[in-house]
Amino acid sequence: MSDVKTITEIRRLGTCRVNFGSRNMGYTFGGCTAKITTDWVNINVDDFGTVPVDDIDTGTNIDVFVPLIQASVDNYEDGFDTGRREADPAGGEDRLVFGRIVGTSIKKMRLVLDPINDIDGLVLYKAGCYDVDELGYNNEGARILGLHFKAYIDEDRANGDRLFRIFGGLS
Repeated sequence: MSDVKTITEIRRLGTCRVNFGSRNMGYTFGGCTAKITTDWVNINVDDFGTVPVDDIDTGTNIDVFVPLIQASVDNYEDGFDTGRREADPAGGEDRLVFGRIVGTSIKKMRLVLDPINDIDGLVLYKAGCYDVDELGYNNEGARILGLHFKAYIDEDRANGDRLFRIFGGLS
């Protein structure tokens, strides 16, 4: 059983400044979306049949969609974690090459979504980009790089504050 809530129920994340790791990825086109899912296990007692007497939280997950308007090689490199950056031997632009050995852990870094209209923002303490939208989507000539992140537990943080936080006025 899952209880699904979206961050937009708290406050809409409009156009955001995005920071991944220590790098500024630029701005989003339109709003970011965040889906928070909490999984629960029903606690049933024989005498009451299938009617639960309690639910136990077995984990919370958060997935964030970030539609970047600035499709740079740096942003592609962070989005396509399986790519490796190398200089063009002919002296042109850097490029990404693909084909690493499978079984490598996802790159996890701090993700900050800071809305430019000063509403509540979002920090994923350890986030990894696990999916990239189909390339080639353009909005009036600008390429949108749609990145999908999820949060991972940061064991170095205090208990109860290891996954993500919402910052701002929470108005």
